[in-house]
Amino acid sequence: MLHPLVPALIMTPICPHSLSFRPIVLPDSVKLKLRVAETSRGTAWISFDGRNRRELQPGDYVVISGSPCPFPTIAMEDDTREWFTSLGHCLNWNVRVAQKPLERQSPKM
Repeated sequence: MLHPLVPALIMTPICPHSLSFRPIVLPDSVKLKLRVAETSRGTAWISFDGRNRRELQPGDYVVISGSPCPFPTIAMEDDTREWFTSLGHCLNWNVRVAQKPLERQSPKM
């Protein structure tokens, strides 16, 4: 999770086959080159925002970099306040579910 005003790229593996693959946050100035090893026993698949899946063969690579023209966003309020409000709503922060009262049991004799 990253605030929209932070100039960064987030690379998140989807359905990794090992727990050692974790999301990584990189500066927006980085150019990342992901390559399928020439000696790979199989192919790899890549998708962007869950769309247009493409198969990569051994030796294929993809270069990822930030756009020189950032995508503008429009906020009804202050960007930060609106982001945290939306996040809190989605994650149910500070929401308490009404609970039933405890039933008192009479002491056993």
